[in-house]
Amino acid sequence: MTLNEINVGQTVLLDDFSQSQPVYFKLISLGLLPGDPIIVMGKAPFGGPISIKHGSETFFALRRSEALQIHVKNYASKI
Repeated sequence: MTLNEINVGQTVLLDDFSQSQPVYFKLISLGLLPGDPIIVMGKAPFGGPISIKHGSETFFALRRSEALQIHVKNYASKI
């Protein structure tokens, strides 16, 4: 599944984003790596950007076209 399909408030693990070199370099430069958990904090209406939280203090936005190229998998919380 892609990041674009995730609901607001849901936590997922980054799986693969290597298919698009610009998206790959953008995420790597932001400190994101495959296997990192992220939370979808919000989605702007009318195809606007998706707000993401990574770690405890890092927030950023991604274009929907970028989110379509980021594959994620469900996050199983370890209790």
